[in-house]
Amino acid sequence: MNKKLLSGLALVSVAATGFWACGEGNINGKDWNDDIAMASNDQDLQTLKDNALNECRITPDCYAKYQGYLEGTEVPTSVDNPVPDVNSSNSNGGGNSYTMPTVSSSIKIARSSSSINIIDDPVESSSGAAPITDDSFGTCAPAKNPINKGTAVQWKFTANSKYPDFDALKIAKATYDWSFAADAVDDGSGKGTMSGNITYPNSGPTTASVTVMYDGTPITVACDPLQVNGAEITGCTCEPDVAIPDVANGPVTVTWSVSKCATVGATITGYEWTGATGTGESATAAFSEKDQEITPTVVVSNDDNTKQSFTCSAVKAIDASKPDYEFTDQGNTNAIPFVGNVDATVVFNLPSGWHGAGDAGTCTFACQVDRGGTGDGKITGSIGTVEIDGGDYVTATIDVANTIGGKSLPFVLNVGSNAGASCFVAW
Repeated sequence: MNKKLLSGLALVSVAATGFWACGEGNINGKDWNDDIAMASNDQDLQTLKDNALNECRITPDCYAKYQGYLEGTEVPTSVDNPVPDVNSSNSNGGGNSYTMPTVSSSIKIARSSSSINIIDDPVESSSGAAPITDDSFGTCAPAKNPINKGTAVQWKFTANSKYPDFDALKIAKATYDWSFAADAVDDGSGKGTMSGNITYPNSGPTTASVTVMYDGTPITVACDPLQVNGAEITGCTCEPDVAIPDVANGPVTVTWSVSKCATVGATITGYEWTGATGTGESATAAFSEKDQEITPTVVVSNDDNTKQSFTCSAVKAIDASKPDYEFTDQGNTNAIPFVGNVDATVVFNLPSGWHGAGDAGTCTFACQVDRGGTGDGKITGSIGTVEIDGGDYVTATIDVANTIGGKSLPFVLNVGSNAGASCFVAW
């Protein structure tokens, strides 16, 4: 029953021999006027109403007039068995069964000298039914997450355009009723798909929901949770114990550790890892193939309900048995055919006694921009841990003792657009 349609009917007076009597001044042979006249209080009148409605359920003519009243249409003066057969236990004895709508609690009855007055109290809901919970109708999430306690955030509802019977016009006409945790402070500015500015004075996880009145049906959507942080956590670093794992001889396990975390007025209580396995200050991950790269994150928490995420240093595996570039002798030159950037593995695999005076000492690894190139002629990047920032010719010092039998280094160069470079080893 659409109670909003009824809200315009301030007072409907129907003669007892018309609506309630339904025909010859009675319902199923009972004249209700005498009982009405004898009613002495509101409770008696309420009982009369209930009895009359129960009788009316099984009388076609009375049912039709009552239904017409509910729908706001003109009540007919006579009706010829207007109700089709339906499955119901109510029967008028003539073979037809009828289902009477549930009477709203907002319908009241009052006595006058010759009639029953039906008064309808306006009600907000169109159906009186509880809202339908359906998260497939759309999504809802805070505009920022996490936030600090004492600050405000808005929540946003986004309708699902693939929802069955989705209608953009109905969405535009919909109304939105937002619900938040008991401690939330709403400034009341939210009137549509965006909530108002909601302030949270206390820390901890919290949730929200929105009920959308969509084409007369209330649909509730649960929002994604919001993290409200208390005391701030700062200074955390997360570094690996192996910067460049070499998987040439099999898988390598790398361990990341969190340190230097600080929090004022609270105590660190836990660590949650993503991308690596661990429950405390350290977590591990295994590398099994060349170019495998892992960048873990760790959420550090304290006893003031704060959860702060930190990103660890990235680690990328190499494979010395499968180098991108390899240098095996003095003057060994490798042209590097790239445009812009190159990110590769360089292996120095020098023979014993390579520089003619034993296996100790240093050599020079040098790269030069191709003279015929059209780039900007400047090389930047790194060779191992040596940072390069030079002109068209750059060098890095290599420890010869560590290159006998092979040594791998990550190799990152940028020589500008449309340029190439050549690199070689000398002493």
